[in-house]
Amino acid sequence: MTGNTQADFSRDEAIEYIMHHYGEVMKRTIYTYVKNHHTTDDLFQEVLILIYRKWDLFNGQSQLKTWAMRIAINRCKDYLRSPLHRIKLVKDQWLDKKDPEQPEDTIIQNEQWQQVAKAILNLPVKYREVMILTFQQNMTQKEIADVTDTPLSTVKTRMQRARHMLREHVNEEGLTLE
Repeated sequence: MTGNTQADFSRDEAIEYIMHHYGEVMKRTIYTYVKNHHTTDDLFQEVLILIYRKWDLFNGQSQLKTWAMRIAINRCKDYLRSPLHRIKLVKDQWLDKKDPEQPEDTIIQNEQWQQVAKAILNLPVKYREVMILTFQQNMTQKEIADVTDTPLSTVKTRMQRARHMLREHVNEEGLTLE
């Protein structure tokens, strides 16, 4: 379905379509904000409920993916501002442990990637957001501006600052970014 407008789907069909086509992308995005698997699952369910409830408000002016991602990102930001989040500061590691029987070079690369990923996750939310949406979701700066409801110039500035902070952290760790 190309239009992805309210007329294309019923509420139930919309949820099914979003879960099938954008579910994993949304969950990964939510995880990059909250850094906790259980919280990610909870927030993903809340986002689907919000989409279900707000389906009548979707008018097709933006793409369905953009609209759904904006709801997910806004819900994450609400969660991060909430007192519940401040009380619950449990961090999970982003990447699972790798097989110890891998060749030494691969293990070193995986460890370096884990350090870079950890550095990205430790960036302030506004900088982490642009890095994740750019590199994990392959979004353009214009798409990020649309999804986050942020001016394009702000997105560009945040990306530049995020890269600078990441480069400094990586250099402190003795790693190289290519």
